[in-house]
Amino acid sequence: MNNLISITNCKNCGQQIETHNFCPDCGAKKITKRITFKNLISEFVDRFLNLDNSFIKTFIHLFTKPEEVINGYIHGLRKRYVNAFGYFAITITITGIYAFLVKDRLKEIMSFSGFSEQQAQMQSSIFDTTFQYQSILSFLMIPLLALLSRLVFLNYKKYNLTEHFVIYLYAYSHIVGTMTLILLPLTFMVDNFMFVGMVQFPVYIFYMAYVLKRLYQISLKKILIKTLLFLIYGGILYMITGLVVVIIMILSGAIEIPTK
Repeated sequence: MNNLISITNCKNCGQQIETHNFCPDCGAKKITKRITFKNLISEFVDRFLNLDNSFIKTFIHLFTKPEEVINGYIHGLRKRYVNAFGYFAITITITGIYAFLVKDRLKEIMSFSGFSEQQAQMQSSIFDTTFQYQSILSFLMIPLLALLSRLVFLNYKKYNLTEHFVIYLYAYSHIVGTMTLILLPLTFMVDNFMFVGMVQFPVYIFYMAYVLKRLYQISLKKILIKTLLFLIYGGILYMITGLVVVIIMILSGAIEIPTK
C-alpha cells in the first residue's frame, strides 16, 4: 500500500504548498505520509514528553520566573509559552478529571455531625451543585481575583485590570492545577475534609504573593501588607458572593430551605 499522500494545498489555510515543506502563510508542516501508530507515538512523545515543549517550559517557568511568562504574554510574546487561555483550559481539564474521581470520596469524608438531617441535606445539595458547575465557578474566580488584585495595587500603575486578568489566568490556573495533582492521592489517604482544605489554601496565598512580588518587584514587607489587604477584601467579597450564590440556588430550586 502506498503511504504517500499527494498534497498541493495547506489543510489549515488553503495556501498553495506543492513545492514547500512548510506552509509559507501559516507555518503548518506539510504532511505527505499516511498516519500510522508509530506516527501517533512519535507525536505524543514530541508534544508531551519533550523538555523543550512549550507546556513543560510554561509549567516550570511559572515556578521559577513567572514574571517572564506573564509579562511576555502581556507584551505580545506568543510562541515561547502556552497562551493564557490555553493554560487555563488545561487546568479546567485537570480539575474536571479530579472532580470526577474524588466527588464520592469527598462526600464520604465531609463531616455533617453538627448538622440536623435537613441541614446536612442542604449542605450536600450545595456540594453537588458546586461540583456540577465547577468549570464555570473557576472561570468566574479569575475576574474576581483580578478585581481584588487591582484594588490592592491601586497605587501602582504597572498593570491595568485586563492585565491583572491575564496574571490570574496564568497564576491561578497554575497553582490550582498543581495542587489538584498533589491532592488527588492525598484525598484518598486522609479521612478529614478540613485537612484537604487546610493544605491547599495557604499554598494558593503564598504562591500568588510570590507571583505578585516578582511582577511588581516590591519588598517582602510591602507584599505582606498587600497580601493582608487582599485577604481582607477577599473575605468581604467571599461573604457577599456566597450569600448571592445561595440566594440564586434557592430561587432556582437547586437547594431547598429546611422547614420545621
